[in-house]
Amino acid sequence: MLNLLLALIAGLLFPLAFAPYDLWPLLFVSLALAYWCQHRAPTARRALLTGWVYGLGLFGFGVSWLHVSMTDYGFMPLWMAIPFTGAFAALMALFCGVTFWLTRRLGGGALMFAGAWLLLDWVRGWLLTGFPWLYSGYALVDTPLAGLAPLGGIWSMTLAAVVLSATVVALIEQRGRAAGPLLVSVVAIVAALIGGQLDFTQPSGERQQVALVQGNIPQDLKWLATMREETRDIYAGLTDGLPGDTLVIWPESAMIEFYQDIRGFVDGEGEAVAAKGGALITGLPWRDQSRSPVTYHNSIAVVGTHHDNGVYHKQKLVPFGEYVPLQGLLRGLIPFFDLAMSSFTPGRASQPNLHALDQEIAPFICYEILYPDLVAERSAGADVLLTISNDAWFGTSAGPLQHFQMTRLRALETGRWLLRGTNNGVTAVVDPHGRVVERLPQFERDVLIADYQPRQGSTPFMVAGAWPTLLLALAFVVLGRGRRARSLLDTFPRR
Repeated sequence: MLNLLLALIAGLLFPLAFAPYDLWPLLFVSLALAYWCQHRAPTARRALLTGWVYGLGLFGFGVSWLHVSMTDYGFMPLWMAIPFTGAFAALMALFCGVTFWLTRRLGGGALMFAGAWLLLDWVRGWLLTGFPWLYSGYALVDTPLAGLAPLGGIWSMTLAAVVLSATVVALIEQRGRAAGPLLVSVVAIVAALIGGQLDFTQPSGERQQVALVQGNIPQDLKWLATMREETRDIYAGLTDGLPGDTLVIWPESAMIEFYQDIRGFVDGEGEAVAAKGGALITGLPWRDQSRSPVTYHNSIAVVGTHHDNGVYHKQKLVPFGEYVPLQGLLRGLIPFFDLAMSSFTPGRASQPNLHALDQEIAPFICYEILYPDLVAERSAGADVLLTISNDAWFGTSAGPLQHFQMTRLRALETGRWLLRGTNNGVTAVVDPHGRVVERLPQFERDVLIADYQPRQGSTPFMVAGAWPTLLLALAFVVLGRGRRARSLLDTFPRR
């Protein structure tokens, strides 16, 4: 019972390592306790329960903010939203449970635990569309271990964090004889220090000025038909008078009307910006009538005089927010299943990037910036990364700040500047080292004017993706199993 309680406490410590708390040393404390509790479980079945309890603390606290969108904007009563959020946390906690179970079942040590952890994190990132949130490495974006990001992405940072944490416990338990985990830990630290000193990408042109427009329209008003005219006036007013030769960015769903219905307005704004040597990129819904049936998309487009510069339709849609799974059964049951703009169709993976001001821009809308391999693939040939979002769905909770912290890793992984435009924050410019160069305060109506440097080239992570780290994690599991088998054979008497 004490082991279960310790596992729960360890899980609750985990989210404190992330924004907005930023107590990153607690990540290692939490992971070390996780390994300790797994090792202390008497059976594999008990390890499964222990891991699930750990995950319940991790996700129960870490994503507790999910209920905000349900209660504040989804018209779901609190007594219903809390169980929904709890059920989701309990489901996600199973990944931790399986990690503990697998390690205990195979009788592995620190390296096997780290390998199993990473492999289950990877599965969590794509199974049933995936939930790539709160990977351990994200808490380390402002630490020396961030040097692993261009080498192996968030995956290598996560694997290193778990190895380092479990190694400390292994050294204590084995009285300093954990040679394998210790060697891997030293290699990870050295690789991080070297990776942090290398530049894999190079400037590809003159510095460019950007204006990120933060409209700060309250979420409870944003989707009202009576707000449409005022929304246009807000964005037009904030854009009017901006300096020339500027890349102007409006956030996700800046306009709530389909482009096809208001193209006169948005193209007019784009032409006004282009007349001063700039370009306007905006998020807005898109109706594609060239197909039957008609499809609807959450999109971002270069608007104005250069219509061939591109439109991008979001590929990774948020369940229940942008589409409703099993909608034939769920539509109409409760208002939450009928949220505005919850009938989108995902865009094709083969879509080209956007082009503006002689630059190739890799676009990502909201949640899909959290898919590291997607970002790495689309960044090849791009001069800069652009992500737009509307995190107003989650109010003043930790969710938007966690989202921004994780977004910064994409700049590190690709060695490129990242521009982030949002409705109410966090609107920011991030450099190729993941450092925040400029940002606007949340919940203010303003324009962030900054400049960035277009860059070209490829990091090792962009070339190889997650596979080298995943294979290393798999090797940890297999080798750990092999050592376990040999130790069992040694218990048999020999002739």
